[in-house]
Amino acid sequence: MSFQKLYIKNKAYLSYTNNLIKIKTEDSENTACLDDIDTILVENYHTTITTALLAQLSKSDISVIFCDEKFMPSSILLGINKNSRTTKIQKAQVLLSKPKLNQIWQKIVYSKVENQSKVLKIFSIKENYLDSLLPRVKSNDKEHIEAVAAAYYFKELFDSDFSRNSLLDGRNSALNFGYTVFRSSICRYLIAYGLNPAFGIHHSSELNAFNLADDLIEPFRPIIDLFVKRKINKDTELTSAIKVELLKLLDEIVIYDNQRVQISYCMKQIVANYQSICLGKVEDLKLFRL
Repeated sequence: MSFQKLYIKNKAYLSYTNNLIKIKTEDSENTACLDDIDTILVENYHTTITTALLAQLSKSDISVIFCDEKFMPSSILLGINKNSRTTKIQKAQVLLSKPKLNQIWQKIVYSKVENQSKVLKIFSIKENYLDSLLPRVKSNDKEHIEAVAAAYYFKELFDSDFSRNSLLDGRNSALNFGYTVFRSSICRYLIAYGLNPAFGIHHSSELNAFNLADDLIEPFRPIIDLFVKRKINKDTELTSAIKVELLKLLDEIVIYDNQRVQISYCMKQIVANYQSICLGKVEDLKLFRL
């Protein structure tokens, strides 16, 4: 099932009634069922959202992304205590052994580099180097293969002058926007499954409340990279139409557990899988294939 992604570009008044979100603008008034929505992006500073609606959005596990003055995602709405076993789950989460976390991180890095290699192959770009790095991905990525692969990958995918630090490059704007959309979707599921997003597998910054989301997003990043390579160049402006396309990437198909599933569903299953690891029900993190 494809869920709706609501994009609130201009001033609007959003309210709640009978499991419906009412969207009132200067020109129209529309409704949408909360059961059919999974993401709302609010791009402007002039939209009003009632507290009743905010409460229902939280209860319904709907991800709401708010943008800053530069029209880039700056915050998200997440519920709390969405799982009846939150305390039990989070106690188990923090007790995961370091060797187990290192093993999981190894699998995440391997999957990310493998997906990066597949993206290069799609564009008939030399990929043998990334393939040769895969056997070197060890426990906890001791050789920092993730960083080595990224340095090679972005230069090959875009051009030799490309830098992820360039604020003037339209490709970076699109990458950052897409990554934030995917990150917020993962955060939504982490909360729903009672996990503490601050307690990461590899990421561990005291200043980051979403370390775990930043771990689990890694294999998904090449999906955004693929879109940007196809659609965006250095001088492309990040328009509303492009943002909508990036939101809709959550509905694209990947292979998970030998089944074709939407990316958002795949994220949900991976989070559920990680919860099961924390609770000692399964041993390995199951990831996806492009």
